[in-house]
Amino acid sequence: MRILLLAAATAALSFNAQAHNDHHGAHHGDQHGHHGEGHGRHMSHDPALRHYHQHAKHLLLQLQQQNGDDIGAQAKALVELSKPLLSRFEQQYPQCDEYLTALNNVADTLADLPLEEIESGYHADGKLPPLPTAECYHAKDLLVHPATVQAMARIGMKQADDWRDAAHEIEEVLEHFTQVQSAIGQVAAQ
Repeated sequence: MRILLLAAATAALSFNAQAHNDHHGAHHGDQHGHHGEGHGRHMSHDPALRHYHQHAKHLLLQLQQQNGDDIGAQAKALVELSKPLLSRFEQQYPQCDEYLTALNNVADTLADLPLEEIESGYHADGKLPPLPTAECYHAKDLLVHPATVQAMARIGMKQADDWRDAAHEIEEVLEHFTQVQSAIGQVAAQ
């Protein structure tokens, strides 16, 4: 269902050709385990981006190995790491302010919600203001995907499918991260 919602949202946003190519390149790199390394020149100068990326990759590895009794705490740490990135993103993309502020207002309680409510309200934007641009959507997901994993850990990941679903959330966040990293780098380069 998340894949369909993500695909529908992506189609509705009508990405320009460059954004599509960036996403395709990130996905291609993802197949080889090189999340976001194509934009390393931006990340290498930005400790906040680098730290978020490293933490996400570490969490993904633990989920893929179905290893770790602190998954909820690690996902929460990733949510916390996303907050200053979102704040910075709002400064660089003021059109995202209302959208990301609404998300930030629920950031600390998002993982307490039922998964269905996180899905409909925040993955599918049902509880957020209208989406102004694709960049805002990518930035939002730096917080929403780890909050979803935090909620999954709270509920309990008992089956292999639970671990796979949680790992998929972090795989998706790494794809969104590449888009955010590129957007931040484009603004910084201007």
